[in-house]
Amino acid sequence: MRVLFGSGLFGNTRLRELVARYVGPEIMAQVARENAKGRKLLVVTTDLDTQRTAIWDMGKIAAVGTPEALKLFRDVMAASASIPLVFPPIMIDAEGQGRRFQEMHVDGGVTAPVLTLPEALLFQGSRLPGNARMDIYILVNKKIERNFELVSNSTIDVASRSLSSITQSQTRSIIFSTYDFAKRNRLGFHLSYIARDYPTAPSEGFDTAYMRALYQYGYDKAASGQAWTSTLP
Repeated sequence: MRVLFGSGLFGNTRLRELVARYVGPEIMAQVARENAKGRKLLVVTTDLDTQRTAIWDMGKIAAVGTPEALKLFRDVMAASASIPLVFPPIMIDAEGQGRRFQEMHVDGGVTAPVLTLPEALLFQGSRLPGNARMDIYILVNKKIERNFELVSNSTIDVASRSLSSITQSQTRSIIFSTYDFAKRNRLGFHLSYIARDYPTAPSEGFDTAYMRALYQYGYDKAASGQAWTSTLP
């Protein structure tokens, strides 16, 4: 009923409560201090109204330090986790041309499953000016290799698998383009992701046991020195 007549399988009350519990004035102050040092925390959402990727400078928001800034900080974090069909969109207050309105934002993965470099650099054969040197590290909390899975012939399962396939293809495209960009500019390229043979989640919801096992998998991978690869899947 929620999927057919609502905007998500679950409500977003618990998600907002979770964000509010862990993201308070102290966390925002810490982000503001790091921003003042020149470090950047960027969070990506998708604006469904404009079909555009929104990249939020969380350090600049945190530096404002007002209750309104804290609300926006939390709204952006909740929106970035609002997976379509699973959670309803987050409505974010905006103003333009003298009018106040609300924008509808969801998970940034809809339009930008991986944020590495601007599209203008990735897809136009661009090169960095001078002899710039840097290393690119991409940490992907999902499988990016294609895998076989029997899909139940139900609306939710078909929609979920379809959305997952779209996101996976977009992720692969961005990773491959970033790899090409790194090679063109002689930059270091490092990639970490969930291996194809790792067990899939037992359900579409948040399974605590599975998430803890996945965390341990990542920890063991890093501890063994096998966290990063410089080649493509």
